Amino acid sequence: MATREDIPFDIEAVARAMGIHVKRQVRDQLYCRCPFCDDHAAHLNINLTKNVFRCPRCGAQGGILDLYAKYHEVSKNQAYNELCSLLSGDSHFSDADAESHARKQIISVEEVPLAPANVRNNTYSNLIAMLTLGSIHKESLYKRGLSDNQITWTNYRTTPVVRSQKLVTALLECGCRLEGVPGFYIDKSTGRWELDIRSSGIMLPDRNLNGEIEAIQVRRDHMDHHSKFINLTSAGKYMGATSACCPHYVGFDEPVRMAYITEGIMKADIAYCLSKELGQPRSFVGLTGVANTNQYKRALTELINMGCSRLVLAFDSDSNVNPHVAQALKNAEQIGIDMGFDILPLFWDPHYKGIDDLLLSFKED
Repeated sequence: MATREDIPFDIEAVARAMGIHVKRQVRDQLYCRCPFCDDHAAHLNINLTKNVFRCPRCGAQGGILDLYAKYHEVSKNQAYNELCSLLSGDSHFSDADAESHARKQIISVEEVPLAPANVRNNTYSNLIAMLTLGSIHKESLYKRGLSDNQITWTNYRTTPVVRSQKLVTALLECGCRLEGVPGFYIDKSTGRWELDIRSSGIMLPDRNLNGEIEAIQVRRDHMDHHSKFINLTSAGKYMGATSACCPHYVGFDEPVRMAYITEGIMKADIAYCLSKELGQPRSFVGLTGVANTNQYKRALTELINMGCSRLVLAFDSDSNVNPHVAQALKNAEQIGIDMGFDILPLFWDPHYKGIDDLLLSFKED
């Protein structure tokens, strides 16, 4: 089979041939309906520069041939042969397209590999120490049941708006590495490092089992038709890096036998704070995508290694009415069972959407 460099078509041609619906394009990124999880939004991301795809909703990911092979359940060799036959007769895929593709590879944006977790943690920790949490964002956390001390503990911050260059300079002066840290890139016109803030909102540190900040997620102030959360990233920028969120752990100061699995960083943090305040502290793992099976499996493997044997699946109560959440819950149950866990799906009054809302109701009673 040909190597990726020898493949005479790019991932955009494959997506077009498959009829994948592109909802919007941002620079070299296509946002499409995912063909693997009956997606009606635009969760599938196709990176035209790197010729890769990924859906954070269902975990599907891969390269040019994977997109076709996984959908049609064929081998990569068969996918290659079928696509060569299919696209060679496609009037849309001409020699000019091939030349354009080759040209794009020469002038393509040069992203860099992701920096190790300890490097990202150092840079992000220093960045957070330079920022504050705005009063509007603090007020929103009060409404969700957090106290001043609890808000301080979360290390949430408001996204910087106008002084990002000063922040970058300060980070470099204190010895932080920016290369390979999502969110940072070099402006080709000036040669200077920059911080790529794509939306205003609350910055949420995504911490691994060791307490290191592997990524930062932003809860957007203005969602419009986009997702409520976006990751701090510099994908598609020169010397930039693609974000890689991890399972977010809270309440794991020592090994535990039972862990609660829920949706999102903020939900896990708030649920932990409220459970502790109610005198029954629980350990929570927040997944940054309810259907992100790769992240979920990573969490389960790490929990097994610490001796955890029981999972409480505390997904949002809309699993009763949302078929996508219901399917994700069913998949999570089966994966947990297959990996040897005792599984307890947790259900509650649908008046309270999340486990954090439920615990807040106990606090208010």
